[in-house]
Amino acid sequence: MRLLTALWALPVLGGFAALGWRKDPRGAALGFSVLVLLACALPLLRLDALSSLSEAGPVWAWGIRYRLGVDGLSLALCGLTAFLTVISILGSWKQEFSPGYWAAFLFLEGALMGVFLARDVFFFYIFWEAVLIPMFFIIGLWGSEGRRHAAIKFFLFTFFGSVFLLLGLLALVTRHHQTTGVWTWDMDALRGGASGPAALATFAAVMIGFAVKVPVVPLHTWLPDAHTEAPAAGSVMLAGVLLKMGVYGIVRVALPAFPELSRSLLPWLGACAAINVIYGALCAMAQTDLKRLVAYSSVAHLGFCLLGVFSRTPEGLAGGSLQLINHGLTTGALFLMVGFLYERSHRRGIADFGELAGRAPWLAFFFGFSVFASIGLPGLNGFVGEFMSLAGMTRVLPSLAVAGVAGVTMAAAYLLPAYQAVFWGAAGPEAASARVTDLDSRERGLLWSLSLLMLLIGLCPGPWLRLVSGAAAAAVLP
Repeated sequence: MRLLTALWALPVLGGFAALGWRKDPRGAALGFSVLVLLACALPLLRLDALSSLSEAGPVWAWGIRYRLGVDGLSLALCGLTAFLTVISILGSWKQEFSPGYWAAFLFLEGALMGVFLARDVFFFYIFWEAVLIPMFFIIGLWGSEGRRHAAIKFFLFTFFGSVFLLLGLLALVTRHHQTTGVWTWDMDALRGGASGPAALATFAAVMIGFAVKVPVVPLHTWLPDAHTEAPAAGSVMLAGVLLKMGVYGIVRVALPAFPELSRSLLPWLGACAAINVIYGALCAMAQTDLKRLVAYSSVAHLGFCLLGVFSRTPEGLAGGSLQLINHGLTTGALFLMVGFLYERSHRRGIADFGELAGRAPWLAFFFGFSVFASIGLPGLNGFVGEFMSLAGMTRVLPSLAVAGVAGVTMAAAYLLPAYQAVFWGAAGPEAASARVTDLDSRERGLLWSLSLLMLLIGLCPGPWLRLVSGAAAAAVLP
């Protein structure tokens, strides 16, 4: 089995192994997820030869071709997917779940790998749709009390977006055939080929498909419910990787295929990103549920990614792409810790806790570390991505960059008070703090691995920026 095919096929095989290995399905899931993580590390040994690492099969009817490829951005997202899958499985280790739970995470990992590796938009769409199925069951079967409503809402919104994405991709491929006489679904061949009166409708359809997955306001309402009701590990994967699919699709497909349209619509696209930052922050400030607060913070932080990407400048694209990785680490850690709190107390309200710093000092340390990384404290990973994203937008539309700066301030305004109330505030008579114990060695190990990566990217961002910036170069404005 070739390497790139193995990156998506191994998790799928592992999922079937977990279903069949009923004595210890979590052990099978962990073994396969670690194997995939190690396989993701192999291309790092030859970064200079990434462009030559590709796999392709014969051309089928209508120009469809099984083709996989990897560059710095897709490799970084594949590595993030593999890493957070291991974190999610280990984070759920003490919980009693059926084999289907462990298998669902491996099926989800395989589909996500396919999205980031596919270089044919037909297979890109197949993997894109495949992501929907395991996530639907993770929310609907193993979530909280409102899980069924949240799962159906997640399905309807994302399926709605997928219909628009399919129509847009079909129109893009058909237009290319009408222009060149050649049927192809190859991403590279479709770059810069969309023009004419129908291009705006095609671009709108593709962007709606990607915007639902980001999510972009007002197509975001499925996200808070999905995060709130999903199990903690499901929220880690949802925030850490699934939300990245939309921005990745914009960088990989939408911007290269519609260079002129994206240039002319830059003020509108940038305004959508700025609205995400401000609206997500305002909603987060109004939350009393800790998990829902982190969910709305994802809406705001993905807005920073979009500000950088829509600027179409080298620094903006590099910063926005790096921020995808940063957000996956910081928000993944926050959701993981909210899950640890819920396991111990079965409560998530900010007012349900207080004075936890003395009872759970390790939890207080890691939660505070992740909060500081999330608000962009210099020296941690969030600062680098946000600064470069705003610097890129400053070059083209300074007013939108100002809105982004306001969003940075607002992030501190909703994260720091929540942290202070939970860990340092006074505990009321009905507080659940008495049931909270400190992190055990397994939980500390998971959070150390996430925190060290946040620190490493913050102190030494150069290699990470070089990794993702080359892939984003195709979307830079000439």
